Amino acid sequence: MSVLVRRLLAMAARKVAADPQVQAKAADVYQSQVRPRVKSAARETKANLDFARSELSDIARDIDPIKNPKAFLAQAKKRLYDKP
Repeated sequence: MSVLVRRLLAMAARKVAADPQVQAKAADVYQSQVRPRVKSAARETKANLDFARSELSDIARDIDPIKNPKAFLAQAKKRLYDKP
């Protein structure tokens, strides 16, 4: 892409971004679509992390990860990734 085209696109982007109507629409889209999706993804991620933390703690009670890391990782893989 030529330098001229890049500069024209950058200028157009700056002009559009400075438009109050575009800013208002972007804020509306963020509030109505982006933010709820991010909150949902954060809740799901937290639930997954809490589950993994619980499973790893349970495995660590049975297998010492310092003394036997290979067995610990094998059991973690089996419980966290392999389907029953």
